[in-house]
Amino acid sequence: MSLDYKQEFADLLAENRLEDARILLEKYKIFALDDPFYYGNMGWLLNHMERYQEAEIYLLKGIHQFGEDGWMHSQLGFCYDRQGRIKEGMEELLTALELGFDEAWIHGEIGWCFKEAHEYEQAVNCFEDALLDDPNNTWLLAQAASCYLSLDKKEQALEYYLKSYQLDPDSDACFDLANYYHQKEDYEREIQYLEKIHEKEHEPWKEFQIANAYISLHRAKDALEHLKKAEAAGKDDTSLHALMGDAYRLLDDMEHANAHYDRALSYYEKAIHREKEHYWIYQEMIWIAHKQRDWKKKLAFLKRAEKEKKDDMWLMYHFARCYSDLGDYEHAENACEFCLSHGEQGMDMFDLYAWNLGRDGKERKAIEVLAKRLKRFGADGWAYGELGWNYLQLQEYEKALEYFVKARKKEPKNAMHPSMSGWCHYQLDELEDAICDFTTAMQLGRKDGWIFASMAEVLAKADRKEEAIQYYEQALAQEYGEDWIPEEVAKLKKEEVAVS
Repeated sequence: MSLDYKQEFADLLAENRLEDARILLEKYKIFALDDPFYYGNMGWLLNHMERYQEAEIYLLKGIHQFGEDGWMHSQLGFCYDRQGRIKEGMEELLTALELGFDEAWIHGEIGWCFKEAHEYEQAVNCFEDALLDDPNNTWLLAQAASCYLSLDKKEQALEYYLKSYQLDPDSDACFDLANYYHQKEDYEREIQYLEKIHEKEHEPWKEFQIANAYISLHRAKDALEHLKKAEAAGKDDTSLHALMGDAYRLLDDMEHANAHYDRALSYYEKAIHREKEHYWIYQEMIWIAHKQRDWKKKLAFLKRAEKEKKDDMWLMYHFARCYSDLGDYEHAENACEFCLSHGEQGMDMFDLYAWNLGRDGKERKAIEVLAKRLKRFGADGWAYGELGWNYLQLQEYEKALEYFVKARKKEPKNAMHPSMSGWCHYQLDELEDAICDFTTAMQLGRKDGWIFASMAEVLAKADRKEEAIQYYEQALAQEYGEDWIPEEVAKLKKEEVAVS
């Protein structure tokens, strides 16, 4: 009878009738008293049914009775791994090897444990050991490729991904290659592999990933087309609506963008009530508010997140940016000082700190910070321009001009630099040089009220009244809100009449 039920069990497995096989085992439980077959196969079966906690119970009972059974130890290791208990899983898998149960998949599973622990060198060694015995195992190839990719060994990763795909071009292999090309920033080829996936159950994720690739290509209309397909296929979550917001934002349609961003935020609010860990949710909400350029909303999210994780570096960085965007320079400076004193010594932080100091009337300190920034990271147009701006506020026009000239050499197409050098020339009574620089700024695309009004001031001082009046009128047409301009125009017209 025992042999008959074992054969029947094998036949049910061959037909993939897992639940019927489980019922059969329960029916012949009596044979468990002197045979590890029941406990081992029940554990194996429940593992394959992804009922890991139940599998654990049977396997522990079996090991208690048949402690030298390496196969059961290997199944318990697999069971622990799938429950996230990687250390315990590793111990059981190694025990299985010590007991002589040495199969390729066990080396692969140990590799998976190392991979989960981000120990990619050890992981790939295990996967390679397993591939020596099972060279055409697509799971092993894909796992090894993933580790090679994490180790930045892209050629080896691609070789293994392609071999896995050639052996079995299923959806997993297509997703793996799509992810590889996404990381390589080859979005066109990523899309090609995603479009090879035709299973209905993968449609929502496939269409979403295609849309994400199109966003990376700045093809927002194509992205929206695929996002709508993903939504029609049943995807309705934070990631979908956040990406829809990104697509509409690329199209400068902030009304639709904000509608989707707000919907994503409403889903995150519900997640806060559901999830135990809230910090990562707040991070996503903060980033969405940042993309909406709603600084007050962003600040509110930052303050909520701070209750979960005070003095976190990522939070303090965004506090600094947010306060800066709100024009709250003192709070921005405090956040910058926290970041700088706690190891955030990147160029962006020095720039943000210097910018806020300059706008807060602390030009000397801003200049000190910029000097450190130049020494550490080198010069660029922005830094030179900012130094010039600070010296300009201090009315040290020659020094300011020196830095604006350097900025122009670094960024010859930036209209801001000749605008500022022109203003310095004007303050130094170098009128022709000022006119030349303002003209250059306008040729580079600056057409706002300030540049027209500044040019008019210079022309008026150079006694070129008619041209000055024309530029003042252009400034007024730009709704440049300076009350003194109409009075100046009237005065110049009166002087012209008097001369004529």
